[in-house]
Amino acid sequence: MKVKTMCPASCGELLQGELNGGEKLISYPIDIYTVAVIEEVKNPVRDMRIRKATEAIYKTLDYFGMHQKIGDTLALNIESDITIEKGMASSTADIAATAVATAALIGKKLSNDALARICTEIEPTDSTIFKMLTLFDHLNGIRIRSFDWNPCLDVLVLESDKKLNTEEFRRQDYKFLRKKNKQKVEKAYEIFVSSYERKDFSLLGKAATMSALANQNILYKEKLKEIMDISFRYGCYGVNVAHSGTVIGIIFEKSKVDVEKLIEALREKLIYLYYSKYYITKMVEGGVRILDEN
Repeated sequence: MKVKTMCPASCGELLQGELNGGEKLISYPIDIYTVAVIEEVKNPVRDMRIRKATEAIYKTLDYFGMHQKIGDTLALNIESDITIEKGMASSTADIAATAVATAALIGKKLSNDALARICTEIEPTDSTIFKMLTLFDHLNGIRIRSFDWNPCLDVLVLESDKKLNTEEFRRQDYKFLRKKNKQKVEKAYEIFVSSYERKDFSLLGKAATMSALANQNILYKEKLKEIMDISFRYGCYGVNVAHSGTVIGIIFEKSKVDVEKLIEALREKLIYLYYSKYYITKMVEGGVRILDEN
């Protein structure tokens, strides 16, 4: 038997920081994916580059009380268009897609909360594993609140040449700075909730921008203020960042923004000396989808 699944990337987070007594985030999924294929074979060859996804096989079997030896008969192949070590949830996508594929192969289905638990046992996890935008305790795997809203906005992704190993970054202690940023993050979340209630894209962008600026004292983004100024000048809703990565997202609607002029303005300010790769994608529904079972 073979199962194929897919899970989206993120372009960082709409917000992240200290909320309700601990660190939380709201990632947003974009139209870039990891595809995982699990297949029963006699002697699977393990690829150490996807060791965390392989670990998800055994964690999923354990969750359902299945014998670990079953995992020794499962081959895993990952194909991904997600850039690694930029804060785009590449590892989350690999792990989540693998866990759901493993469950399907043994005739089971993972709930959202079970998937969150499995993923966070392996590493801090983005909320792209959920279908809806979700406030998530990404360290402990606790879903705080889901928002039944898919904004479907466009995103101009700015990728820095710099990479950041999330595990190494998280070993550093930023508790003091997160506490210092707490009020700003709480305000950003309050604005985000209002954006959801009103379905107001401008408020969504404002919340993301506020959280991005608050995070500058934790993980500085070159030219962020200039990027924001240009984005607002050309009618974009806001700018978000990967709070533990290097990517930046400019949130807008193609029907309301002259993208060519926006890109040219960024060029004139030499933004691409710092963010050499840029492309347009869009916000999509999150969660893992099963593409094929046979």
